[in-house]
Amino acid sequence: MMKKRDTLEVLRHSRHDWLNRLQLIKANMSLERWDRVNNLIDEIVLESNHESGLTNLHASMFAEFLITFHWEPRLFSMEYEVIGDGALNLSDYDESLYKWITSLFSLIETVVNKKAENHLFLSMHIEEKEIRFFFELSGIIESTDKLSTWIENQPISFLVEESHVSSQGCEMQICFTCE
Repeated sequence: MMKKRDTLEVLRHSRHDWLNRLQLIKANMSLERWDRVNNLIDEIVLESNHESGLTNLHASMFAEFLITFHWEPRLFSMEYEVIGDGALNLSDYDESLYKWITSLFSLIETVVNKKAENHLFLSMHIEEKEIRFFFELSGIIESTDKLSTWIENQPISFLVEESHVSSQGCEMQICFTCE
């Protein structure tokens, strides 16, 4: 189940993240790398917009899991984007989405090579009555069978529209429809 964090812990993690970003900007400013400074600021703005889009889905457990994912040691890095107007209210589906995404991420932790640079990019496309998930996992997958089995055994509300699994990565497109 989701780890319960107190307010001070959340503030500590958030402050740490912001200080890291500011230090990167400051270091690049001192080296007069103005293009890199502008890129860093653009990245921060874009990430904040995606975070806002995620929280606007009204699925607090799901959103908190993705936003705080990097606060714990992981065997893969993850970044996400939210595309669409965000008018979809997923509050009735929050627990299902949370359990689904945590099951996938837990599985990924067991199938990737522990010494490889593994990275997951998640793109969420918000539409009127559905959300489309596009997953791109790159790295070394040691157990493609486990991942393929997970993909094949999705609940009815998670329609796998496309998937490809190999030892170098995985791509899948899954559509979740609000009933």
